[in-house]
Formats: sequence, structure tokens, C-alpha cells
Amino acid sequence: MSRVRLIIEGESYMTLEGVAECYQCELGWLREVYEFGLLGDGRRVDRSIAIELAMLDRVADVLRMTVYQGIDLAVVAVILEID
Repeated sequence: MSRVRLIIEGESYMTLEGVAECYQCELGWLREVYEFGLLGDGRRVDRSIAIELAMLDRVADVLRMTVYQGIDLAVVAVILEID
């Protein structure tokens, strides 16, 4: 299990690998969501990116909208009011 909580500057983070495992989604898809700017500012941890645990609800929302409802990431960004 790679779902290890990381503490960075007093905030809790999880790597994208851990998030993908937790939500049983493809890591490539999750990286695309992150690169689209939908998961906030991440932190580099070794060879990975870590996102704040507060973003996990956002992951669930984006997963539901894109994978299960077929909404494009650009539309999801508008829905979530992300520039």
C-alpha cells in the first residue's frame, strides 16, 4: 500500500500514486487532471507529485464527472470555477 500520508510544512499530502490506488483510477488520468490544474498546487516528492489531502474530495468530484458522466476536463474546470 502506498497510501502514506506525508507532512510537508505542517500540511498533509498524498502522492498521486497513493491517490490513484485509493480511488482505483489510472495514474495517467490522475496526472492529466493534476496537470490541468484541477488539484491545486502539488509538491514534488522524490519522483512523484503529492497533493494536499484536502483535494481528495475534488478527486472524487472530477472522477465522477469525467469518468462516470463523460464530462470533458475543460468543462469540469468551468464547473469547478478553475482558470
